[in-house]
Amino acid sequence: MAQWLSHSNQKLYQARLLLEAFESAEQESAAAMLSALQESVLFQLVLAYQSYLHELAEIAQYREEFFSLSQLLEKVSVATGEMTELKQLESDNFSWLSKLQFAFQQCSEKDILASAKPQINPQMISLQDTTSHTLPLRDWYQALTAIIELQRNNRQES
Repeated sequence: MAQWLSHSNQKLYQARLLLEAFESAEQESAAAMLSALQESVLFQLVLAYQSYLHELAEIAQYREEFFSLSQLLEKVSVATGEMTELKQLESDNFSWLSKLQFAFQQCSEKDILASAKPQINPQMISLQDTTSHTLPLRDWYQALTAIIELQRNNRQES
């Protein structure tokens, strides 16, 4: 478990570094750089989450390969409370974890969506905000860090 614990911590640290770079570059950088940093933070957050799932798998004494919480829940003999809590967050479309995962999935679909945009009549006013592409990365980072720390602390107390 120590291997996955340190890996989770490393990914959270890398996410924080990229997040700080993203936040400091927001005022002066080009859109491409901001997009790259934003997606990098998102990627590190997802890697940290996946690494934490491996921590939980080792606690449940499951050491086989899996790629999602759903797969892990299907394969472990008994789901832990931590797994159940995360599953509830994943299932709730309005939770930070569900939104984080959705944003990560959208990264690979951005090019497809951009080319499928309908032509806009120049005489019509767009009612859609096309200037804001910033995700609540800081909130997601803090929420992921908080739940990992809370669950680790709860395990130590019991």
